[in-house]
Amino acid sequence: MTRFVVEDDVWAIFPHAKIGVVVAQGIDNGIKNASVYEQMLREAEKEARKFLEFEELSRNPVIVVWREAFRRFKTKKGARCSVEALLKRVKNGQHIRTINPLVDIYNSVSLRYGLPCGGEDIDTFVGDIRLALADG
Repeated sequence: MTRFVVEDDVWAIFPHAKIGVVVAQGIDNGIKNASVYEQMLREAEKEARKFLEFEELSRNPVIVVWREAFRRFKTKKGARCSVEALLKRVKNGQHIRTINPLVDIYNSVSLRYGLPCGGEDIDTFVGDIRLALADG
């Protein structure tokens, strides 16, 4: 990856967006001790309960902001943000499964802060990483 570029079409729809990028190098993404990541996820699930004060997810301020964002860039009907899926599982008493260290870390961050997070293996990219509106 040379640069992380946010295209103008994104800023046109979300002029006040705040976007963070973390680059981690030399990561061994194999699970050596699953209990460490399971515990991290359980703690994040407990913290996520602060975002679940509303009975209906459709009235939850954390969810509402992301549903509105999805409406603005016209996703498929019913498409939901990753943090909504995570919070819904916590609300329903389902534990978040451990997947691999990096996914477990960004899922924990999503739960703790009510923000969608994701990750990519930037060693597989050629050129810049671009955040843009998709055509389909």
